[in-house]
Amino acid sequence: MGKNIVILAVIVTAADRVGVESAKSRGKNYEDLRHQVERLWTSPDAKKARRRMGKNLRKTIGRARKSVLGN
Repeated sequence: MGKNIVILAVIVTAADRVGVESAKSRGKNYEDLRHQVERLWTSPDAKKARRRMGKNLRKTIGRARKSVLGN
């Protein structure tokens, strides 16, 4: 398990570095990227999708509990 976490951390770090370099080469700065992420996070469609995913996750967890507990 620890090995998988280290591999994941390396991949995330590499992806971050590639993204930063890509953004710099296109002339974007961190503020532009931050605003894009903020706009995406606060969009009504994204909020609906997150709410729907949460509802589906709660249903799935409930079904898994019932199957494990045998109720």
